[in-house]
Amino acid sequence: MTVHWLLPINPAAHLEFQPTDWLTRSDATAVWEAIGCSQQIDRWCLRSGYRSMRAGDLIWAYLSKRQEVCAVGVVRSVSEEADGWYVYVNWDTNRTAQLCREPIPRAEFGQVPMSTCRANDTAAAVLKKSYESLPS
Repeated sequence: MTVHWLLPINPAAHLEFQPTDWLTRSDATAVWEAIGCSQQIDRWCLRSGYRSMRAGDLIWAYLSKRQEVCAVGVVRSVSEEADGWYVYVNWDTNRTAQLCREPIPRAEFGQVPMSTCRANDTAAAVLKKSYESLPS
C-alpha cells in the first residue's frame, strides 16, 4: 500500500526568486520554480516522519501560505546526515506540471500539515484519486 505524505513548504521563505504576485496567482508554476531556484528541489530536511517514510512512498508538496498542493513525487530515499534527516524525492515532472497549473486546494483534502506528516485517510483518498487521474 502506498503511503501519502504531505511536505509543507513556505513559499515566503524563498521570496528572493518569487514573482511579486506569488500569493494570488492561480497557476503555481512560477512559485514552484522559485523554490527550486533557492534550494536543491529534490532534497528536503525532515523534522518528523523520517522513521516511517520509505522509498516508494508518494510525497506531496503543500504550499503553506497558499494552502494548496502543487507537486507530487516518489520518495527515492530517506537518510541521516551530519546535520539531520533528509528525504530525497524524484518529482513526477508531468503530474507536477499539471498540479502547478491546477493546484489542489486544502479545502478538497482537508488536512493542514504543520510539519511533514502522513496524509490522513480523507486526504490520502483525495490525493490518490488525483494521482491516478493526472497524466503520467
